[in-house]
Amino acid sequence: MRILTAVLGLCLLVVGASEVKAQDDLEWRPRLLGIGANFMASEGLNEFGELSGGGWGFTSGVTWMPSQTSNFGARLDLSLNVYDRAQHPTCLTTPCWMKGDMSITNGTFQFGIGPEWTISRGPVQPYLFATAGPSVFYTNLGLDWLCNEGNSGSYCSENYHSDWGIAARTGGGLRYHFSEAFGLNLGFAYQYHGVRKYMIKGDLGLYDDGTVKVDNMRHSRANNLSFEVGMNFSMPRGYIRERMPF
Repeated sequence: MRILTAVLGLCLLVVGASEVKAQDDLEWRPRLLGIGANFMASEGLNEFGELSGGGWGFTSGVTWMPSQTSNFGARLDLSLNVYDRAQHPTCLTTPCWMKGDMSITNGTFQFGIGPEWTISRGPVQPYLFATAGPSVFYTNLGLDWLCNEGNSGSYCSENYHSDWGIAARTGGGLRYHFSEAFGLNLGFAYQYHGVRKYMIKGDLGLYDDGTVKVDNMRHSRANNLSFEVGMNFSMPRGYIRERMPF
């Protein structure tokens, strides 16, 4: 609720500021392309929410507007949501004369494509979208000190669980443009994954003899709500042509 209240408060501030700016705005050109990058805070729903709680991550979206007379476009988006990450000190040798931190990360990754409707043009642009595509619930185990040194490979990080399926993501938000090209984005989304297999903190067991074992596997609906804040770049029609030296 605190996250939702903060987002709604920012939206009200943005709308209020735009009322003053709109008096001096000239006609805004139709958008050809939009690119956004956002920080995301998520909250699991139902049983998944009770087990995992909240998470954090990043989203990115690209919107192409094929027609200069229509506010409908095609949207491609990506989202990464880490709902649990913990570090565990463990022995790296037997006998235990060398120790290191093992990190266990539980999260989701989703890719989707679908329509976006920009409700109005101008400095303030409310929008709605719906996308669908593949998603995966994963559990990853890594040696932090090896990965931080720039190493890669199975000794640095290993995936212990992947559950692929189809996800749908729908939501909306508000873009406030400081200029015709750059602006702030505030958004929300509902992400539907359906019934999935996943792990939470404590489900992947690390034992003193160095063995790793899946102690528990969850199986339930695994949907969530997310709130996003970030930056947006819009390319108006004619933007590139105006900046060409010839």
